[in-house]
Amino acid sequence: MSILSALPLVRVAEIKVQGAPETAVTFTSLAALVPAGTRHLVIEVNAAQTYTERRFCEVILNGDTASHYNRREFTASGTAITTVSTTNTNIAQGVDIPPASAGYGGGYLLFPYAFRTDNLKLWQSMGSSLETRLQRHSGAWESTAAVDSIALRPWQNVPGGVNQWAIGSIVTLYAVDEARLAADRLPDEKSKKFTFGSLPADANHLVLMMQMRSSQNLATRQGDRVYQQLNNDTSSANYPIQRLGGEGIADNKIIDEYFTEKRVGWSTAAAAPADSFGNLVVMYPEYRSTAFHKPWISQHAAFEEVFYPVSQENGRRRNTEALNHLHYFPGMGGESFLLGSIISAYKAEAPAARHVVSAAGEASVTLQVPAGAVGLRAVAVARTNASGTEDRLLIELNGDASAANYAIRRASAMDKTHETVLQSDNEIGVIPGGEAEAGQFGCGALSIIRHADTDRHKHMLSLIGAAGGRLALYGGRWKNNAAVTSVTFKPKNGTLFAAGSVFELVVADDTL
Repeated sequence: MSILSALPLVRVAEIKVQGAPETAVTFTSLAALVPAGTRHLVIEVNAAQTYTERRFCEVILNGDTASHYNRREFTASGTAITTVSTTNTNIAQGVDIPPASAGYGGGYLLFPYAFRTDNLKLWQSMGSSLETRLQRHSGAWESTAAVDSIALRPWQNVPGGVNQWAIGSIVTLYAVDEARLAADRLPDEKSKKFTFGSLPADANHLVLMMQMRSSQNLATRQGDRVYQQLNNDTSSANYPIQRLGGEGIADNKIIDEYFTEKRVGWSTAAAAPADSFGNLVVMYPEYRSTAFHKPWISQHAAFEEVFYPVSQENGRRRNTEALNHLHYFPGMGGESFLLGSIISAYKAEAPAARHVVSAAGEASVTLQVPAGAVGLRAVAVARTNASGTEDRLLIELNGDASAANYAIRRASAMDKTHETVLQSDNEIGVIPGGEAEAGQFGCGALSIIRHADTDRHKHMLSLIGAAGGRLALYGGRWKNNAAVTSVTFKPKNGTLFAAGSVFELVVADDTL
């Protein structure tokens, strides 16, 4: 999965196209549909369209079809990664949808703080048209209205003007589980910055939802970096980071930087359009462990008129002590965060299955999928004994080790270079090898969408990085209709996972 779906989830509603194709699927009266107190919505799409080529799906909020939408697209297909933005259009874009002849693809859309009335509505997505095209989007609706309805329809701008959801398409609505909220933080009254002075002791992973707007006020730079200090460590040299994303209105470009900086993402700033906030989702996996440097991984987006970025970043703090203090502040000229900014810290779901690699190292890890589970996701924090600084992570579903049974696209960046490729095997992540810096463990998350369905190939998405080395996104499928009952992880080049490596399966709560 992307980190967007690493938040703790509750399945709320589901629409399946049956009998005949449909033009749109719509969730309405959202505030009444979701559990009381819900703030953030996640939509999972596993669908196909009747048009013969892949297209995006359209997003329409509250029935608004006027020119109030903006989007940033970041895509990988063929041998190229590209980015482009559009503004003031009458619909926005969600995730990539394959033609019915290819199977069911899609992904996730996150709508943060969907019911507030003091913020423009921003969403992030990650998805793929199976293995052919991998994408990340940011969308913005220029309205502060609470989101009451979300309609998704296949892209209508096709020859002949007719495109519908194919039979068998499934769209699922999740709410972020507020029962897993550890703490909300508003900017400190004196410093206007954020501090978490203590962290919960009853979770393995911490996921932060951030809505941020810096006080920096420059028309030529409508955003600001969001900086972090972990355990009050102020040394930038202790925070190696790899970034991969797209930005730039006039000069669209791919960002593939490696650097050392206390940065964790990007926010809007005071000169951005009114009520526009940056959204960051940041995951700190195994934050209470003392076995390795503290890794983190984030995805962010911010609607403004200079950069309008959508990106993912991955790094670590070069220290093995457990995290006990988090501090966030503007990193590029802002003195504070403005009114409306908020950070909400969530405890990840309790694991459905978990394995910690033993002191001798292990050649593989297999986790059993619980019966009746929905929203299957996995979290990995790992390293191998491979020669070199980098290794790759392989996946086997139901013990299937045949590379020919998997089709997966990768997009990755490492130290000012980026690439995309359609792989020839079952690689699903990148992690450090045996010659990486001592203490460096990679981290990330994976989803297997509609894992229990027996009428479709299994769509997979992941975002996994080497925590200061390569950062990679993956999208593809297992070419099998069988329900997934087990998930196995193996090193690609090495022979053993390092001691202390952790693998987990998590599943969503369910109200259906």
